[in-house]
Amino acid sequence: MILLSFSHPTLAIQGDNDEPLLISDDEFEAIIAMSPTSDDFNENVGRKYSKTQKDYLKNCTKKMDVPEQCIEEVLADIIQNKSVSRDCCRGIVRAGKECHMEWMRLFFQIYQLKDFSSKRFSKTNEIWNRCSTEIGAVSPFSG
Repeated sequence: MILLSFSHPTLAIQGDNDEPLLISDDEFEAIIAMSPTSDDFNENVGRKYSKTQKDYLKNCTKKMDVPEQCIEEVLADIIQNKSVSRDCCRGIVRAGKECHMEWMRLFFQIYQLKDFSSKRFSKTNEIWNRCSTEIGAVSPFSG
């Protein structure tokens, strides 16, 4: 549409009101100026969480007691269909399903992952089911 409007400006008119479909340079720059960077976006996501929610997630992390690579494994499972290791599964099950679900909810709100959020729920459940079956019933408060 943009290329067409440059080559044939009369085709870039909206209906019968003779107003161009394109916005002015000033309007475009204003929109860009208002667009948050990915860091700003992620900080805003973090600000939406109450102290109670943040404390809950910190406690979940302690219960999981897994290396940081597990986060990457879980995300790779959801996005690339790679499997989570047994050690990571053990941590997920130890922390409990609610912790796992809350962390995934947070992760898929961040800028870099928000485009994959449609897969989050089904894949998060799938990972939980697979891990809990593989590891068995572990008390979420043990360890």
